Amino acid sequence: MRVLNAYAGIGGNRHLWPDNWEVTAVELDERIAAVYARRYPADTVIVDDAHAYVLEHAAEFAAVWTSPPCPTHSRFAKVNASRYGKKLEPDPRLMAEVAHLSSIDVAYVVENVHTYYRPAILPDLVTDRHYYWMSTPPLMLAPVERTIIGTWEGYSTSADDLADAYGLPRLERSSVPNRVRAMRNAVVPLEGLQIAEASFTALAANQQNRTQEES
Repeated sequence: MRVLNAYAGIGGNRHLWPDNWEVTAVELDERIAAVYARRYPADTVIVDDAHAYVLEHAAEFAAVWTSPPCPTHSRFAKVNASRYGKKLEPDPRLMAEVAHLSSIDVAYVVENVHTYYRPAILPDLVTDRHYYWMSTPPLMLAPVERTIIGTWEGYSTSADDLADAYGLPRLERSSVPNRVRAMRNAVVPLEGLQIAEASFTALAANQQNRTQEES
């Protein structure tokens, strides 16, 4: 199964995905893309604008996971903007990708933070940290440990503590511009596995059945 992992970051969402998925990752930051490539050498890694890539190439894949940037959607950013008298406008790429992926024949997951506004397209699943728009929402999720949730609440938590709590390899020092930010942007691998399996696995099974019927 060919899977597109857009805005791939350091690959938290991808960490527990099955080895037989053929993954193409798109990440704009060259240093972060290099970390991803070292961690997942079997994946194809493309340094490019993920939004443009999704709009142009999503239909070429069986399944797509996309995590558009969250700064203009987060409640924390909204509070900060209000504090300094600034106006915050949601980045339109988020809803554009949800609308695009839901209009084509592809299994998909779009992940973002809890937004400070009511999204034009309501999410299919809400977890402790994230909104998810999905082609096939899961019936249930195994809970992410509360110790992990606790790490999100303390901004003094180190990058190494976050990596250990998430179950991810620690980031090498100087490997990325901001290790703490890179870790905070990662999806907890257990959640990434469960969400992806819910949306992608049914499609893979249907494709396999069609192939067997045709042969």
